[in-house]
Amino acid sequence: MGSPLSWKQRVGLHAFEALYLGVLAVLPFVFAQRVVGLVLLIVTGTTILYFLVKMYLAKRIKVEHQGVLITGCDTGFGHRLAMRLNSLGFTVFAGVLNPKDEGAEILKSNSTGQLHVLKLDVTKEEDIKNALLYVEKHSANKGLWCLVNNAALNFVGDVEFCSMDMYRRVLDVNLLGMIEVTKTFLPLLRKSKGRVVNVTSAKGKLSLPSCSVYGISKYGGETFSDCLRLEMRKFGVKVVIIEPGNFGGATGMLSSKTLSWLRNMFDEMWEKSSDDVKETYGKDYLEALYNGTVKSASTSAKTVGNVIDAMEDAITSESPQIRYLVDGSKKLIDYNNFLIKIRPFIPDSFLDYLLDKEYNSGLPPVQANLAS
Repeated sequence: MGSPLSWKQRVGLHAFEALYLGVLAVLPFVFAQRVVGLVLLIVTGTTILYFLVKMYLAKRIKVEHQGVLITGCDTGFGHRLAMRLNSLGFTVFAGVLNPKDEGAEILKSNSTGQLHVLKLDVTKEEDIKNALLYVEKHSANKGLWCLVNNAALNFVGDVEFCSMDMYRRVLDVNLLGMIEVTKTFLPLLRKSKGRVVNVTSAKGKLSLPSCSVYGISKYGGETFSDCLRLEMRKFGVKVVIIEPGNFGGATGMLSSKTLSWLRNMFDEMWEKSSDDVKETYGKDYLEALYNGTVKSASTSAKTVGNVIDAMEDAITSESPQIRYLVDGSKKLIDYNNFLIKIRPFIPDSFLDYLLDKEYNSGLPPVQANLAS
């Protein structure tokens, strides 16, 4: 059963009714001029269709303490979403790596009594099984309405610098963790005819240099979500994808803890690289890549509000979108998201040129080219 219309929706409905009656009143006069009438008819029809679609998509489910499980609630999107859904009246199960860390303690202190913080490392089968038992026990009355796969690990580095262990670590969290958690909780979601909301990334739609580790995991998340959505249609379970753009700085990318971790990862990349790779690229190249990563995070959107709004819509709308590509960035446009939108209309070679100019032009020449 849907919830009552908000005042904005009621105003929109009355505006639509007034527009419709006005159109009916002037149609006899308009059709006296055939060309003008045809143009106005098309414009009017498009406007009416737009309002009808908007009103259809604006319908919300009635929130009655339904359960929502969110992974990766220590910081960033997951943390903010847990607080938002708690305030809306959902029963929130917030998965964190360490229930005693600062992020988990903040969630506990802001709980209205319906926010449960539980240990959930998506790479550990035991944690996932324990989470299932906990959610089953504490959502028996209203059931589990939604699973939000948000846990993620970022990484930056050229293919030749990234070890296979780095690929495995990121894939374990971003893709395999998503798959295992989803498979574990699907029986509850089929029962409630609920939904799965998977957080991927704009980088799961656009391949960037020095982003193969992270990008592969997010492209995989897109494919997994698309396949699952088609398979779940017969059960009435919706699968929605959230694709955040440039929000790195707003999710803690520039925190001292994250920068320290990133610095250690770059040092590890250099130390574990072969002599050939070190001689080919040079240390200056890797340092410039690190500095560029930090600078990129500083250009992101200041807050994650737009992403949380998209997540809320994906969870509460009776007819959510299949994909929510959310623009970030402090600049006028989110460049990567802009390229995603125009990609179908430009040659791949031109896209490569734009990406090379944006991401590679600021890097120093590699040592191999200097020596030649």
